[in-house]
Amino acid sequence: MTTAHRITRILAPTAICLLITGCGYQTVGSYDPKPTGYRWASLYREDVRTVAVPVFTNRDFRRGVEIKLTEAVVKQIEAKTPYRVATKDKADTVLEADITSIDVPTLTRDVRTNLPQEQLYTINLNLRWKDLRTGKMLAERRNFQQTAPYYSTLGEGSAFGSQQAVERLALAIVQEMQADW
Repeated sequence: MTTAHRITRILAPTAICLLITGCGYQTVGSYDPKPTGYRWASLYREDVRTVAVPVFTNRDFRRGVEIKLTEAVVKQIEAKTPYRVATKDKADTVLEADITSIDVPTLTRDVRTNLPQEQLYTINLNLRWKDLRTGKMLAERRNFQQTAPYYSTLGEGSAFGSQQAVERLALAIVQEMQADW
């Protein structure tokens, strides 16, 4: 008997058992016994269906970031949450943010030319998510910050750093909209 036949004779019954039992995992439904148990649920609030996202305000002199960030947040909400974006008069909640500052410090410089090599695009903001039906604050973050490095020497300008920071911040904002554990 060859080695392949021996391995097949040993592994075949194990594979059949795993296929029949499914290793004890369920992929649908829920397990919720009386005393304490587990419940599978969405990461997002079940009492919220719609979110208004007015254009964020910007207190920094760099213009246009607030529009890009608002658009990115709307896309993330539509792609990753069960919420639907609506106008403020038809929404259950409103998500507002104030960009307090945008900083672009230089992290490293070229030794010979003293030109910036690596820079860090940093967006700071205050975030509020409010239930319009009850007036309750669902989430609030002050001094919420996101950074994105970019490399001038590789042809990446501040627009590239800005876009990276906006996309990262939009994702982080939507993650803040998850239900409290």
